[in-house]
Amino acid sequence: MRVVVQDTLKNSRWVAYEGSAGFVIGRDGACEVSLSTSKFVSRRHAQVDRAEEGWRLEVLTGATPIVVDGQQVAPGQSATVDEGSSLRIAEFAITLEPEMHADGAISHEDSIDELQRELHGSVLRRLDLRRSGASSMEATSDSLEQIDAIIDDLLHHDFQSRIVDTPEVRNRFLAIALQTRLMFEMGRRSGENTTDSSEIETPGRNAVLEEQVLDYVNRLIRRLELELTPEAGDRDFDRIEARFVEVTETLINEIPANVQFYLVSQLLKKQLCDIIFGLGPLQDLLDTPNISEIMIVSPRDVYVERSGRVIKSNRTFLGDEQLLSVIERIVSPLGRRIDMSTPLVDARLRDGSRVNAVIRPLALKGPCLTIRRFPSHQISAEDLVKWRSLTNAARALIEGTVKTRKNVLVAGGTGSGKTTMLNVLSSFIPESERIVTIEDAAELQLQQEHVVSLETRPPNVEGKGAYTIRDLVKNALRMRPDRIIVGECRGDEAFDMVQAMNTGHAGSMTTVHSNSARDALFRLETMFLMAVEIPLQAVRRQLAQALDLVVYVERLRGGRRMCTQITEVGDINPMTAEIETRDIMVRVGEGQEAELSPTGYMPAYLGEMVEKDMIDLDLWFDEVSA
Repeated sequence: MRVVVQDTLKNSRWVAYEGSAGFVIGRDGACEVSLSTSKFVSRRHAQVDRAEEGWRLEVLTGATPIVVDGQQVAPGQSATVDEGSSLRIAEFAITLEPEMHADGAISHEDSIDELQRELHGSVLRRLDLRRSGASSMEATSDSLEQIDAIIDDLLHHDFQSRIVDTPEVRNRFLAIALQTRLMFEMGRRSGENTTDSSEIETPGRNAVLEEQVLDYVNRLIRRLELELTPEAGDRDFDRIEARFVEVTETLINEIPANVQFYLVSQLLKKQLCDIIFGLGPLQDLLDTPNISEIMIVSPRDVYVERSGRVIKSNRTFLGDEQLLSVIERIVSPLGRRIDMSTPLVDARLRDGSRVNAVIRPLALKGPCLTIRRFPSHQISAEDLVKWRSLTNAARALIEGTVKTRKNVLVAGGTGSGKTTMLNVLSSFIPESERIVTIEDAAELQLQQEHVVSLETRPPNVEGKGAYTIRDLVKNALRMRPDRIIVGECRGDEAFDMVQAMNTGHAGSMTTVHSNSARDALFRLETMFLMAVEIPLQAVRRQLAQALDLVVYVERLRGGRRMCTQITEVGDINPMTAEIETRDIMVRVGEGQEAELSPTGYMPAYLGEMVEKDMIDLDLWFDEVSA
């Protein structure tokens, strides 16, 4: 067991203990893990011993409670801990890491990480980025040739025996290299990636060796029995997960030594280029088809959502420092910061992908990063119909609703597709109208030309200069908008949004988290009351007058996202004093069999849509009567 301690007040980190025996945590200098600088730590605070099920931590009597993996353990109580557990004692964040092997050598995985650190450090020192400034270096042909020459020299002289001549390390690098090439080839052949492999800007490419590498990738594809079509995407990925290790181990033995060395060197060159010019280990994931979300729990635990399923990736970071540098590279160009005083931040990538980052002391296991990716192409209503997220009748209804300038609320849970649905709804807005969008982090992808995009700003280091969604909604009213689109209502900005809908800005839209269309109205009531103290009856009357339609989207079991409820907002019921709602379309069935089916109720504004020729009645009635 290796015990790593971080003092969150002094921002210092050190290895406090390494060994296979039990240890004591406390303020006393005789404790194996000594936290002598804090008066909030007892002389002997906790004891960790081996047990049948692994390791057991006991908080000693008289000490203050310890937080173990997010759960509080009181004095006199004990808890099971293992490698990877996180402890919190006063200002100290403690991580339990894998122990050393009996002979004192670290595991192959740790050895590879250490080797990569040394190689990266050697390259960066030779590039002398401290003098030239890493931010000023660009991926020019000169800089790529320089990296190529440096890595070739290091591999042939300083690192060849440690990589090529060490089977476990070499095979690990080769497996990663083959998987990277395989994923790119799958994307290219299935139409997800239109870039030719020869266009990848990696130093030191050799046409003859590239042909041989492609031959082995083709062998890998055949042995995994991959179909490489968009329709077979999930089945292909399942086969890779099930058989990749077995097939790759056999294939590696067939690859000649010169091709093996070339594959490893190209992988290392790509990793270095990703670190210097891109986002390090994230770059491959961002370039991989079908990955919609990247979730980093800690530097060694990287998960991805692919085709609606969450799986663990084989990508890792070399440590907290590398992951922190990637986070800072994302947020710095946006004028945002993340540090001990501001340990969480919302940001976005250049392609519009949503980013959330949390670091210590809030994230106990180290920096935590979540990236919600958006498709490279604009998703249309036709796409949603093709994916069975909408029906043709539902498409006709929401298109007519938007064009008739009705106010729409998109509701749903986290990751259900609210932003995508909002983008589709906005595509029906005529080009002649002026639109103002307001978001925490800009995500909407409107195709119209006359769009003003506003984004909130956090406070500066002095706690001043913040601009919230509510501030921007108020300001938008002075910008002569035809429609206002708010990315999401989370708090008292709901009051200003509803006021805008009620004061001449018909056709506005926003989203809200909720469990159903009906629940969305209850949440808006609560958020409305956060801004102003008025009778609930007045709040409901304002909401009933402001909203016309609620579109509820849901992420079903198995990962499928679809619209499961379209509900019209009515008047106040004189008997119950609540807002009346009437379902126009609801979900029928479960899982992959679920369909959006009409209830038979016609929206009250159907006649208005017909008069203005805003709805295809044949399409609507054919499906409603079916």
